[in-house]
Amino acid sequence: MKAFALGLVLAYVLPSYSILKRTASGRDDLGLTTLKVEGAANLSPALGKEVAEALGVAYSGGEWVLDAQVTMKLPGRCRLQLSSPESTKSVAAVWSNGKKRVEGGSFPALMVAVEEICATLALRGAGEGESRVALEKHLAVLKVDTSKTWLGRFANTVAYGVGVKQPGAAQFWVYKDGFLPARVMFSDAQGTAWDVQFLDYSGQATSEWFPRVFEVHQGNEVPLKVTALKADAKPKLDDSAF
Repeated sequence: MKAFALGLVLAYVLPSYSILKRTASGRDDLGLTTLKVEGAANLSPALGKEVAEALGVAYSGGEWVLDAQVTMKLPGRCRLQLSSPESTKSVAAVWSNGKKRVEGGSFPALMVAVEEICATLALRGAGEGESRVALEKHLAVLKVDTSKTWLGRFANTVAYGVGVKQPGAAQFWVYKDGFLPARVMFSDAQGTAWDVQFLDYSGQATSEWFPRVFEVHQGNEVPLKVTALKADAKPKLDDSAF
């Protein structure tokens, strides 16, 4: 009987309202208003060649490493910028409360990254439930079916899944311990499958503010991986950057 009761407890899955509420509340509780994260970006050969051309630098082939910077003004304003010490130019994708902008060239992987970072991490509600509602609206745009929830494993740990549990379905994953955003999966209007993964919030530099690593998967490719090396929760950010 005890084993049966334990099985019921382990099998219980929270409804999406509770999962999203705790996820959004956790972001609100951090008290962030701004954040600057600096690190290294690994680009796939295909994306590396395109970005090198935009920066006006020589590309020698293979995976390419650039300087990466993510800046956020909460709620809902984010910028992902890539640069090289070999160039005075940079490329950037900007998401400002639903409005998209690019600088130096348009690269879908960068825009997908900054949009999902902003929608899941740059939450800061002024009123009760505001951040949860914002997150729900974003998932609705991605066509995530929030009536479905389940337990799965991601990055060697247990996570809640929101959405239809089948290959190719739009899904939002949240780490069970801590209710931190883990993964966003969806297909865009052109039918391209995207999988944005937030890995490891245990880094000293970023803690729960930001994942130590995030990856953008495009189908079977990984065009972009960013590793955070340091973070500043009180940077001076110019509004014109967003």
